[in-house]
Amino acid sequence: MSLPRKFSIPEPILSIGLLALTIILTYGALIPNLGFYRDDWYYLWAGQAEGLSGIIRLFQIDRPLIGWIYALDYILLPNTPLAWQLLGLLERFIGVLGFFWLLRLLWPDRKVESTIMSLLFAVYPGYLQQPNATTFSNLLIAVAAVMFSFVFTVKAVQSKRMIGRVGFTVLSVLLALLYLGIFEVMIGLEAVRFLIVWLQRRELTWAAWRISLKRTLLAALPYLLMALSFLFWRIFIFKSARHATNVDFLFSEYAAQQWRAPLTIFIETFKDMIETAIFAWVVPFYQFTVRDNYRDLGSGFLLGALVVIPAYFYIRSLRHEMDIEPQTQHKEFLWMGVLILFVTLLPVDAAGRNVMFSDQWDRYTLHAAIGVSFFVTGFLFYALRGVTRWILLLGLIGMSVVTQFHSAAYYRDFWKSTSNLWWQMSWRAPQIKPETMLFAIVPGASFAEGYEIYGPANMIYYPGNGIQIGADVLNAATATKIIRQDPKSHYDRGVLVEDHYENPLFGIFPTPNSCLHLLDGKKVELAGYVEDSLIANVADYSKIDRVDVSARPAILPANIFGPEPPRGWCYYYQKISLARQQGNWQEAAKLADESLGKDLTPEDVSEWMPILETYATLGKIKEAKRAAAIIRSDDDARRFLCIQLQKGPAYPAPYDYDTVNALLCGSN
Repeated sequence: MSLPRKFSIPEPILSIGLLALTIILTYGALIPNLGFYRDDWYYLWAGQAEGLSGIIRLFQIDRPLIGWIYALDYILLPNTPLAWQLLGLLERFIGVLGFFWLLRLLWPDRKVESTIMSLLFAVYPGYLQQPNATTFSNLLIAVAAVMFSFVFTVKAVQSKRMIGRVGFTVLSVLLALLYLGIFEVMIGLEAVRFLIVWLQRRELTWAAWRISLKRTLLAALPYLLMALSFLFWRIFIFKSARHATNVDFLFSEYAAQQWRAPLTIFIETFKDMIETAIFAWVVPFYQFTVRDNYRDLGSGFLLGALVVIPAYFYIRSLRHEMDIEPQTQHKEFLWMGVLILFVTLLPVDAAGRNVMFSDQWDRYTLHAAIGVSFFVTGFLFYALRGVTRWILLLGLIGMSVVTQFHSAAYYRDFWKSTSNLWWQMSWRAPQIKPETMLFAIVPGASFAEGYEIYGPANMIYYPGNGIQIGADVLNAATATKIIRQDPKSHYDRGVLVEDHYENPLFGIFPTPNSCLHLLDGKKVELAGYVEDSLIANVADYSKIDRVDVSARPAILPANIFGPEPPRGWCYYYQKISLARQQGNWQEAAKLADESLGKDLTPEDVSEWMPILETYATLGKIKEAKRAAAIIRSDDDARRFLCIQLQKGPAYPAPYDYDTVNALLCGSN
């Protein structure tokens, strides 16, 4: 089938252009605003502190190949968020291009269907980690390797010459070892490879099925041997030191569950199949848009329209193919989709993982999205007719683009909060003493692991000197350790981390409009009690003297954290607070005068406290009364701060505790 004559561009080029445009619009809009996240930080810290050997060593405990890939990235890429984001975009496109090529090889006469499958795979909304480009770069490499490995398998089967069969088989096996070395849980894709070979070798008559099976087994033998060899190495030779990827731990859990284990695995697999194939199209969309701001909502829908419109004109140009009656191949797409979903998700659940649209657990859907694309396309063409088919297809594509944009918007805001944390930390704390245990809470997001805090902290304050500052996330368990003043230690990917819970320092943003508050347990400055009750329980343990106020100010790596933000109120708040801690009241007053002269004032009334104390200590009673009046206008803030003042003077003389207490907490 060919395009109408009005199109001079060859149809394959048109399809590839549509896929490229879709990838760029779906994932590229917010790239300049994205940064580093989660597991990125121990890679970044290892690279800065120990170089290539440190990066390679990080991954020797579970997936050694990843360490070598990251080391190569470290050599070739500028260590900037933009470089990693562009690499992730390229990797995503290469994977989609490989999938498109595979489909055209398998069904050369199904142009519309193959392009639609590729579009659905490109925008699949169940996988939401594209903005987390550094951590999941290797997963994108693995998916691209799978696609081209499958392509070379088809080429090997179709080749008429021995040299072609051998050459393509070798390339295919090498790429298979690459993706398995990156993410062993993708082993189920080898069953998909067997299915692909069968599609090439099958006979259409039922009587010839044994011949088809024999021919398939012979053609697939190199890949079966490769997969079995990899499994033998992974299960019996290589021993992972990580609990999550240790096969012995997994088998011991199975033994404890006995017959319940296989039943649980199959039930969870079928649940994940439904979530991956159906819920993925609506649940993340709802989660992102239900409380969204209008600006992001409008931007997302605009991008969705910019993708849907060219997709509409493409399928309209091939309307005679789009509107065909259901064919046998469409039914084939349906059952292939179900089968691919099962074999790709079964190893995930067997490994004790499952699909959830939160906390990065959606990463297990990406390789299974191959099956989703088959299933949805088969459903569209086999079960639907006419305009209904068009509407559902374009609706799914548009909603997926909106979902992916909102995923990027979440990571945009997360990076903004993270970079803001470290810039304000550098303004407030020239140096943080060794053996400090740092806790940080940012607005709009949350850190999941301590290395998300100690990674950047050590890169800023102790570049190239190992881990001098520990960190953790605040939860019930860590709060208990703080209260007990209980020092511990642990290993993160083989790196020893000392946890000095007896030396905690808390940095929090009490409200979305607050600056960073480094808490002083002698006088906690907040505008009332915060929603996180754990903060109230442990704030008094925060040791502000873990800040070395006499040290030379640390310098943030601009390539990682970007340029210094404008010096607004938060800059002055941090510098006034630092001068107050140094006992340099004249400098604090100078900074206060300068900020007020620029009409830079806080939105969090508790941030008037250092100004009040500065002016009161220097005898500037008129200015001190003005600051006190602003704080007193918020009764919750006044009550909270007055309770804190009851602890006694937090600073040495000449700090005028009595005047501060009288102005803020007195009856007049």
